[in-house]
Amino acid sequence: MFRNYFKTAWRNLLKNKTFSAINISGLAIGMAAFLLIVNYLRFEYSFDDFNTNKGHIYRVPTMITETGGKPQTFAFTFPALAPAMKKDFPEVQEAVRFRKRWGVVQHADQKIIENGMIYYVDPSVFNVFSFEFEKGAAANAFTQLNDAVITHTTAEKYFGAENPVGKTLHYDNEDYIVTAILKDIPANSHLQFHILLNYNKYIQITNGDANTSWGWSDFYTYLLLKPGVNVNALQAKMPAFAQRYMGDDMKQNGYACSFQLQPLKDIHTRSIYDYEFDGSGNLYFLKYLGIAALIILLIALINYINLSTAHSLERSKEVGVRKVVGATKLQLVRQFLAETFLINAFGIIIGFFLFKLALPQFSQIINQNVTDLQTGNLQFWAIIFSIFILSTLLAGFYPAFILSSFQPVQTLKSISGFTGIKRSRNFLRKSLVVLQFAAAIVLIGGAIGFYRQLQFMSHRDLGIDIKQTLVLQQTQNIDSSKINVVEAVINDLQKIPGVENVTISSDVPGNEVGSSSSFRLINSNYDKRCRTFGIDENFIPHFGLTLLAGRNFDKDKPAGSDTSQVLNIIINATAAKVFGFNKPKDAINQLLKCAGFTCKIIGVMNDYHQQSLQYSFDAVVYYPDRHINMTNFSLKLNTKNLTQVVNQAKKTWSAAFPQSPLQFFFLDEYFNRQYNSDQLFSTILWWFTTLSIIVASLGLLGLSLYTVAKRTKEISIRKVLGASVFEITTLITKDYFKLIIYAGVMAIPVAYFLLQNWLKDYAFHITIGWWFFFLPLLLILGIALLTVSYQSVKAAFANPAKNLRTE
Repeated sequence: MFRNYFKTAWRNLLKNKTFSAINISGLAIGMAAFLLIVNYLRFEYSFDDFNTNKGHIYRVPTMITETGGKPQTFAFTFPALAPAMKKDFPEVQEAVRFRKRWGVVQHADQKIIENGMIYYVDPSVFNVFSFEFEKGAAANAFTQLNDAVITHTTAEKYFGAENPVGKTLHYDNEDYIVTAILKDIPANSHLQFHILLNYNKYIQITNGDANTSWGWSDFYTYLLLKPGVNVNALQAKMPAFAQRYMGDDMKQNGYACSFQLQPLKDIHTRSIYDYEFDGSGNLYFLKYLGIAALIILLIALINYINLSTAHSLERSKEVGVRKVVGATKLQLVRQFLAETFLINAFGIIIGFFLFKLALPQFSQIINQNVTDLQTGNLQFWAIIFSIFILSTLLAGFYPAFILSSFQPVQTLKSISGFTGIKRSRNFLRKSLVVLQFAAAIVLIGGAIGFYRQLQFMSHRDLGIDIKQTLVLQQTQNIDSSKINVVEAVINDLQKIPGVENVTISSDVPGNEVGSSSSFRLINSNYDKRCRTFGIDENFIPHFGLTLLAGRNFDKDKPAGSDTSQVLNIIINATAAKVFGFNKPKDAINQLLKCAGFTCKIIGVMNDYHQQSLQYSFDAVVYYPDRHINMTNFSLKLNTKNLTQVVNQAKKTWSAAFPQSPLQFFFLDEYFNRQYNSDQLFSTILWWFTTLSIIVASLGLLGLSLYTVAKRTKEISIRKVLGASVFEITTLITKDYFKLIIYAGVMAIPVAYFLLQNWLKDYAFHITIGWWFFFLPLLLILGIALLTVSYQSVKAAFANPAKNLRTE
């Protein structure tokens, strides 16, 4: 019996090749796109799942609120917090601190720059996190102060095929012994590193400050809570804990400090804190991609349902004949569901293979290895099976259960007896077309909005000139006795043909300023926390910055150990407002206190975008510093022969600093890297938006083919009676245009709401204008016109005698 069902289904599939091909290809493309997005979302939401204790691990970020100021959030905290929490709270089983470091690591004659991939960690790190050992064990990883643990790839980089255990790495004037090798850190870990060093060594290096300080932050701190701990109850104890250890300082300096318990699973996608690890996910992006995945699948299923219902009444007489010869309703239901099952099976199988083919290329686009998460677990196959059953039932329901309920005497009569059925069928099909194109318009609106925001960020005036700027970075600390060497290097760099001028600074645009301090106006009771930025006298003219009041540095003395001297500083316009000055000129010659020093404001600089336009302007204090303490040499170029300048700069650098391998980049490229994740999301969204349009157009093509086929004789008669090609084309296309207009009315408010929510994440963003309400609709109307018009024009030019000769 079942064999006969599938045999008949196969014949019907071959009989209607065009509609079957449209159905199968639309479903296959929709399924492949859906699986690609779902697989990527699984990767993003799987971050840190490899940790056995993932449900009991929490990070402790810090929030500081100054009197009259906004809360400042930090992903890290103070080094004294970890031992204090372990001592005060029996709920805490383990605590581990991560202190990020940079610099050159040397083995033999090999020197490698490790940019933020070195961490000092407490020995308890392996009790908290489930990093797998390749060689060695957690018990003996950090038994000595100078022990080091490295990853598999790092071991190969430094030691090749040798066994690195027991070998030496030289870093920051110390020799460290490799005691263990970890397997490479999973790509879906928010903690990424190459080298781990014993935190107890860092305590020794800092004379104990890295264990006792409640004023020095920069320490990422994690807790492993005991099973059964009520996290909300523990969080409720944190204000008293902060008061116990920091109450006097908070009262004296006019600020409030609070500590949060952030679940490990929230760090990658839900973190709201500054100084977060690189590569953090964007929850809004992920949600929007999830919506896009459902929209594409919905469009594919609507195609299927529409074409199935369009053909349903064509088979009403077939149902009548089958019932006359004895077919039961159950047998008819099985027959129609078997046909749906067969088409769905083809669509999903082809879609799965398209997914497999596209996955490596998709991994390259997103720069993530998501190929390992494809078909390995039961969840993946559960998704496939659920989609298959759902699409089979949805697409097969109408012909299977509605047509099988017709009486034979009705189905064998003229089709005019089915007026009510036709109306019901037409209403369902039109509603689904509206829903389908509404979904496509939402995607198009979002894609256009994201693109315009990217263009806005790329072309907005940053307030600082970063073009034609080559930055050379020190990778190793320079001895204070080398100040004359630094001065000589600056002079030599300026002599290179094509170099207009040189400036040095502690930071460059494109980075979050890495240091901050509390400043207090003389005669004020409240501190204001500002970012601190070391520059020389060339920085402001070099980058085309503007002084709103006061003067620039002019060989001003940097801060020394003598706190009795007055340190000249420059502040930005935002800092002037934070300190309460109504006009920039009001700040000139005002005195501030900071860490025992008296600071005198000699200038107010214009605000500029230090970071991406996602962030608002920070209050920044610029101070003069010794050249040896500033790691960024910025060269303003006035030549197109960049290769020659770079090569000469390398020679100058290597001659002066042989112990410090050169690291360099062009500042505009460095700045724009901040938008990589935004550009990636926009690219992904455009690709899948295009696929959704293709799938929707396939459905529209199928419906237009059906419509033209059903109205062939009507078109011929109209043509004989004098209708023009334009009138006939308009007759067929106007109904679809109406449906798309309805879809636009329904979809544009939804797209507007989603885009507005996304733009809230950007301190500087586009204004959604009239273009948003017309562009998506015009685009989809143009695509629909191309899709439907071809069939309409073809029918209008057909020979009416050929179509009417059977009448």
